[in-house]
Amino acid sequence: MKRNENIRQAFIQSAIRVVARVGLDKTTTKAIAADAGLNEAYIYRCFEGKEDLLRAAFHMADVNFASIIRQNLFHMKNSDLPWKERAFRLWSACWRFVLESRDVCAFYLRYYYSANCRKYAYEEHLQYFQELIAMTASAFRPETNAYMVVHQMFDTMLSFAARVLGGEIPDDDATTVLAFEQIYSFVVPMSARSFCSREISGRRNKNSDSRQIHMGCEINVENSHGCFSRGSLC
Repeated sequence: MKRNENIRQAFIQSAIRVVARVGLDKTTTKAIAADAGLNEAYIYRCFEGKEDLLRAAFHMADVNFASIIRQNLFHMKNSDLPWKERAFRLWSACWRFVLESRDVCAFYLRYYYSANCRKYAYEEHLQYFQELIAMTASAFRPETNAYMVVHQMFDTMLSFAARVLGGEIPDDDATTVLAFEQIYSFVVPMSARSFCSREISGRRNKNSDSRQIHMGCEINVENSHGCFSRGSLC
């Protein structure tokens, strides 16, 4: 059983590398098997075929990404920080993970926006993230469609990732902040008043300065010298 699982994982990793290298259209089971150094016949012992293998690879990427989100949700509970800074720390961890493996990122982008994904994997993708989406619902106004907001956040993140991989924009701290600002700008207007007021009431006793009570919109921004300075990004 363990050997079969090792072979399965080897094919998944090879599928990711091949798709990242040549694209979906040119990816074949023969190419995947060659990359894995295994007989092509083994693919059909572990999977129903190429589409099942690609779906499994996509699902693995989803599982790993969701795991990173869950591992870093503790940032949002840090009441000593403004809400925006908490969000930025969560974002930074997720963003670094997305760009950590260029092959996985390239595979994900190519598969996610393909007809193959919509046909074979999209429903599973949506169902897998339902729990996380439900966890965010209380952060938005009652009339807000949390699914649509999270979907827009996800698409914006992937758009920036594609631009980084394509060399259009650099993979640096400025891009990390820019991408975050794009997402934060459309999330804030839909945030629940109670969600913001919790921070306001928590900070009122610490400082009466109205600038520091404005929805926690202060954040550490890295300047050109690599040092952090305090500034309002609202």
